Amino acid sequence: MTQRTGGTKRSSWLTFRRRLLLVRLLLRGPATRDGLIAAVNAEMGDQGYPGDATSALKHDLDALKAEYGCQIGYRRGVRQYALDDLGELALLDLPEEYLEALNFLDASFPEGSGLPEHTHVRALLDRVLLLLPPYRRREYRARRSVASLRLGPSRAIDPGVMQRVRQAVERRQELEFDYRDAGDETPITHHRVAPHEVIFRPEGHAYLDATMLEVEPRRPGVAPAAVHYRIDRIVPGTARLLPSVLPAGRPALPTFRLRYRLAPAVARRRDLAPHFPGAQIAYADDGSAEVTATVTNLWQTRQTLLRYGDACEVLEPAELVELFRASARGLAQIYLKG
Repeated sequence: MTQRTGGTKRSSWLTFRRRLLLVRLLLRGPATRDGLIAAVNAEMGDQGYPGDATSALKHDLDALKAEYGCQIGYRRGVRQYALDDLGELALLDLPEEYLEALNFLDASFPEGSGLPEHTHVRALLDRVLLLLPPYRRREYRARRSVASLRLGPSRAIDPGVMQRVRQAVERRQELEFDYRDAGDETPITHHRVAPHEVIFRPEGHAYLDATMLEVEPRRPGVAPAAVHYRIDRIVPGTARLLPSVLPAGRPALPTFRLRYRLAPAVARRRDLAPHFPGAQIAYADDGSAEVTATVTNLWQTRQTLLRYGDACEVLEPAELVELFRASARGLAQIYLKG
């Protein structure tokens, strides 16, 4: 008489599937006993943890430790299980060029970054490394990065402000806040904006790319306008989501025809960077260059062109020329005294 073994095979497969699911859940982060049981049952239904779920969970965790060398600790203070090492269950491996990319991220996002998103990149890197087999991790740690992205020191951002900004961007809702604009005679102004994106720049600052819809006290000729707000200058406790839901895309903004001339000292090699979308560069016989483009943010345009120093002459628009004259007068007061 032939013995039927289909049920045993099915049971073994379900057990293996349940244990793999536990590993995936713990890879997301520490979890409580009840949280793991609920997640397994939600995923597997009647094939999850029937009967004595607590004992079955403990048996599965013990089996993962014994059979695969997984290191799963229990944090008694918070009553959570945490996956510290996958042992022989580490199934991810990567080619050399991908390990070099991880090494680049490792050098570019060291421990202790002040910006939450930088911390998340670091945590993601650590999690990917956890998925590597032990011998590959040892090889990885023996490497030294030959390249890195140098980021400036970051300013601390109020967590409540960042949360409101992220929510406004994700939900496409208008946002209002008080803002401390450095160098402004009115230190704090109130802004209503259409948020679009959070931008992290190499110098270490985080910006909210937004369309300024309204500002108080009112200033003629500034709204609507594309503005990059330094998020650390948003006054904590003042950021508030408004019920207005934004349409897809950016609101229509005033545009300006930009035209500037670069001296031969920076243009002679004909390798200028096109800093503005759709920029057209015309090189002259004397080595100079004339650049034309369409822009919406004159303040940001000024900041970009100031990098050229006295090798750049802005020809139009008139509003930008006036901004440069104001900058020149301020610099003259500082450096041409007496």
